[in-house]
Amino acid sequence: MTEVIHARQGLAELAARLADLGTRRVIVLAAPSRRFVDRVVGALAAFQPAVFDGAQTHVPVEVVDQAAQALAQAEADTLVSVGGGSTIGLGKALRLAHPVRFAAIPTTYSGSEMTSVYGVTRGADKTTGRDPRVRPDVIFYDPSLAATQPIGLSIQSLMNGLAHVVSVLSTSSLAGDDRAQALAAAAALVAAMEDLLLWPTHRGAREAAQRAASAAGTAFDRGKAGAQHALAHLLGGGLGLPHAALHAVLLVQFVAHLRGRDPALVDEIERAIGRRDLEPRLHDLLARAGVPTSLEGLGADPAAVRALLATRPELPAGLVEDAQV
Repeated sequence: MTEVIHARQGLAELAARLADLGTRRVIVLAAPSRRFVDRVVGALAAFQPAVFDGAQTHVPVEVVDQAAQALAQAEADTLVSVGGGSTIGLGKALRLAHPVRFAAIPTTYSGSEMTSVYGVTRGADKTTGRDPRVRPDVIFYDPSLAATQPIGLSIQSLMNGLAHVVSVLSTSSLAGDDRAQALAAAAALVAAMEDLLLWPTHRGAREAAQRAASAAGTAFDRGKAGAQHALAHLLGGGLGLPHAALHAVLLVQFVAHLRGRDPALVDEIERAIGRRDLEPRLHDLLARAGVPTSLEGLGADPAAVRALLATRPELPAGLVEDAQV
């Protein structure tokens, strides 16, 4: 059972909880940027923290192997992932193979911490799966850790969460309260993007964004992912594109695709959000944040995109072609 802590007194709360759980030594997992690593290491000093700062997008298997060696050398009994989906994904991959505790400190809005979904990339192939063992024991939300995140990354991250919600809604895999909660999460994500564009460092806006991302992750975990999610993993793993930015670009076209295939669903989502112009609205949010709105803007090579799409003819290649420019 995952315990969720919304911080009020900083990282000292996490240290106290890990002590209660019996933690003796930790290894902190981070990206090469090492954002917040010093703060986390300082707060967890009692646990002789080691640091592995090699987390990468799409969790390459080589990185998992390197992190496993670092885990063994540190003789740690607890993983502490600090960062976004890549770092939390690395923690999940390690947790799947090693009997250790796992604490996640999300600093973006990926929502990965709330799911049993994991993924590892071997070469250009990304393999994903679900396993309850990868869930963190503790999730520690501290809005102050996301307050300095550039607004562009924040909007892409929240758009990634929205893409996950739209993806599971598109498969009709949610019903009853789960479906209602997913629609509410979609509305909360759009509201969070609007608020952060106006007040990017406001603690209340950052906390609302974290709660919306968490709800989106829960919705994604309860449903079945659709075509956009498959496309994002295909292109992201094959081309090394950043996951959140790719989802953000594809989402606008995926909604347009759904409008032609299932207009009632798009109408339902728009009613939940309170807007009737979803595609241009999402595009506008990305443009206002100053981030790419096309695959070309992400640096994707058109020929490489076509080659990857040819390996999965069952996926709607048309929406990717519309997202090229």
